[in-house]
Amino acid sequence: MASGYDGHVSKRQRRDNDENPLNPSPSQVVHVRGLAENILEQDLKDSVQHFGPVSYVVLMPRKHQALVEFEDISGATSCVNYAEENQIYVAGQPAYFNFSTSQRIQRPAGGEDHRGGNHILLFTVLNPQYPITVDVMHKICTAYGQVQRIVIFKKNGVQAMVEFDTVDTAKRAKQNLNGADIYSGCCTLKIDFAKPTRLNVFRNDNESWDYTQSSPEGLSSIRLECWNGFCVRQLGVAF
Repeated sequence: MASGYDGHVSKRQRRDNDENPLNPSPSQVVHVRGLAENILEQDLKDSVQHFGPVSYVVLMPRKHQALVEFEDISGATSCVNYAEENQIYVAGQPAYFNFSTSQRIQRPAGGEDHRGGNHILLFTVLNPQYPITVDVMHKICTAYGQVQRIVIFKKNGVQAMVEFDTVDTAKRAKQNLNGADIYSGCCTLKIDFAKPTRLNVFRNDNESWDYTQSSPEGLSSIRLECWNGFCVRQLGVAF
């Protein structure tokens, strides 16, 4: 069928059961439903970026939903209007778009609306069935650039702050890791830009590490612990 955008095809009649009965007013925030498991932030951005710049994304993996905040209302309106007549696919699966009842996505307490981004990311680990250490976080983050410092804290579940060398590196990591599982079916990552401009690390151990300071003894001991524990043997994280 003909399509206005690559990957989107015209819909047949699909309004009777999928309309939001609340019919929310136009908003910069779009509510997305029907997402597949393990959808990444980048998957959503790839599907809607031609409607307008996206400023913020919140994934709700357990509900198969997400919120997408455009930089202005025209982008959100273009997206919703297009979705009324055409199917939009996210990572190969049809998804459903409507205006959110919120005019803006609320940022987390540990993060901030850095429109230009920040080089420190706040990771929240959902359903953490296995240990999350600095070695685990370092392994998944270094694929996207240089990591300088990591701090893990467990006051509100399992969270970590990761300081990258540049804002661009942090953005790249966020786009590719937000919504991903560290291990299959668990340890799902929810990622936001953090408030601090520099992390303070007082010692190198399982929950904090300064990679700008060489400490081969500490690094050796933490890796030995992982090798002797069940985390490497059963979780598939290779060090």
